[in-house]
Amino acid sequence: MKKLLLTVASLVALSAVSHAQVIYSEDFELTTGTSLPAGFTQTVAVGMPNDSVGWNSGINTTLGSTDFSPNAHTRFVAVNDDKKQFANNTNSLLKTGTFALPVGSTPYLSFACSYLDRTYMSISEEATVEVSLDGGTIWTVVTTLTGNTNFWWEPRYISLAAYAGSPSVMLGFRYKDNTGWMYGFAVDDISVFIPPAADLELVGIAPVTGSPASYATGGSNITVTGGVFNHGASTVTSFDVKYVFNGGATVTNTITGVSIAPFSTGTFTATTPVTMPTAIGPYPLQVWVSLAGDANTLNDSAALDTLNTVGFMPTKKIVFEEGTGTWCQWCPRGAVFMDSLAKLYGNAVSLVAVHNSASDPMTLPAYDAYVSANIGGYPSVLVDRRFETDPGNLLAMYTQHSTDFAFADVTAVGTLTGTNLTVAVGVKPALNLNGAKLALVITEDDVHGTSSGYAQSNAYNGNPTPMSVNGFSFNTAGNPVPAANMHYDHVARSIDPSVGGGSGLVPASMVASTNYTYTFTKALSTTWNRNKLHAVVMLIDGANGAILNSQAITVTTGISDLTAGIENAVVYPNPATTEATVVFDVQNSTNVSISVYDMLGRVVYTAPAAQVAKGTGNVSIPLGGMAPGLYNVKIQTENGAVTTKLNVAK
Repeated sequence: MKKLLLTVASLVALSAVSHAQVIYSEDFELTTGTSLPAGFTQTVAVGMPNDSVGWNSGINTTLGSTDFSPNAHTRFVAVNDDKKQFANNTNSLLKTGTFALPVGSTPYLSFACSYLDRTYMSISEEATVEVSLDGGTIWTVVTTLTGNTNFWWEPRYISLAAYAGSPSVMLGFRYKDNTGWMYGFAVDDISVFIPPAADLELVGIAPVTGSPASYATGGSNITVTGGVFNHGASTVTSFDVKYVFNGGATVTNTITGVSIAPFSTGTFTATTPVTMPTAIGPYPLQVWVSLAGDANTLNDSAALDTLNTVGFMPTKKIVFEEGTGTWCQWCPRGAVFMDSLAKLYGNAVSLVAVHNSASDPMTLPAYDAYVSANIGGYPSVLVDRRFETDPGNLLAMYTQHSTDFAFADVTAVGTLTGTNLTVAVGVKPALNLNGAKLALVITEDDVHGTSSGYAQSNAYNGNPTPMSVNGFSFNTAGNPVPAANMHYDHVARSIDPSVGGGSGLVPASMVASTNYTYTFTKALSTTWNRNKLHAVVMLIDGANGAILNSQAITVTTGISDLTAGIENAVVYPNPATTEATVVFDVQNSTNVSISVYDMLGRVVYTAPAAQVAKGTGNVSIPLGGMAPGLYNVKIQTENGAVTTKLNVAK
């Protein structure tokens, strides 16, 4: 997202002068080697000759170094203080040629820069923009620059109105390392111009196509917000935001009470929301701004956006796939934060630890190959296969993405008979969905062993950063942690039919609000602990591989009572929020009734007896009137009854 936002900022910088009177400009594209462009000169402090002293032209790969590495920006100029430890950049001044500023004008300087403004060993670097009116003898500081974020290029705008009418103006870009071993300062796209009186650009709107807020049920309202940039010389105090939704009439929203100074950004909230149609499907939205006297109407409009009416809002369950390994000294951090997710959001997340390396006995090669190819290093976590992040960011990622649109409700119920697991999957899309795939992951908790491969490399031994899980502290556990002391959770044991999911398990085209089913059958290894297994069902976008939604269940043996004639009775989902389903097999046709009791033995729900034919039966239990907590579900036949647990979580 940062890249996108700064790209927009760069476009703002370019369009700032597209409808302005340009007085002086230099983009450094015609420079060669390290030479400065014609008319540019520099002065540097007297000192030891060094190729890191002063200003040079080039590209990021020739001008950058380990700790000063501007991103690509075609050709530009920079002073790099990092390249050599004893570079003498105590006073490195880049000077432009001279130009005149018209009398009575409102001139501005714009340029792009990459500058960190950092301190190292108690010494701070400094960058200033200065003006000389006497050919470079006397310099006046116009502004002292603050730092960019990392090495992104960002536009800067500086008023030169104080120098309007001056016949001979020279600009200076001064860098000082203040005798320290510092970083550097890069400059590109210098322009001095007189802006039009009024020019307002629409730089972005929300909801963005595909964002969670762009999906809503029929009849609900969506509020349009956005950002604008003032390219004009006058402060903007009011403007209109207009939109056309689904080819309808133009809706005008007058925005007042704002004060957007020249070359600054502002935001707006449309006063009239968009009301979504009842019919499921995508609907186009076009937004633009209108300002009296706007000199450039070409930047008033946003690209066509899309809002979607959906049948319902599915419950989101994020998939976190952790890249980890016993060889990885920093991977205990992943175990700790995955455990935090499990404790805080267990019913709302699907957790998978994918181990790496042949030396790790828990490695599943095909799954490992996928994860290792899609992360930059260990430990890292894939979030819905849309984002990669450090384990330390997992709680923030949950907060940020727990409301992402989930495309479909996914349910699962598992039945374990002997060594065979069947997982009945239900998919109910909220909108018409094409090309979706399904995958089933079996995970195991509390995995441990005695071989050396189970010993965990541990950089946190003796490290002051607290790192503990389930009362076990990696800070005092040794390095490596002995195999006998390690217990691993969420370990991926299998993934079927493939890492990317299987085509044809659900229809290639699924209709909104329609229920679709598929049943996985999996033979479980006899070495896996039946009491520690989980099944994770992933609904995968066949086009881009992103995970649309998921469901995770604990693998349990269904309750059976041969006297009552009931086998494999389970309740799913469990925990449940709005509705639960009781699934069971009956040996012979019989009357079946369902009763739900709270922990005090009081009946809170009863489904009247109904005849169920031999085979599988199911009964839905609405949970709207039930408080969160544990309940007993009693399944009564003509010959007896069985009871199982239901956890209501709201």
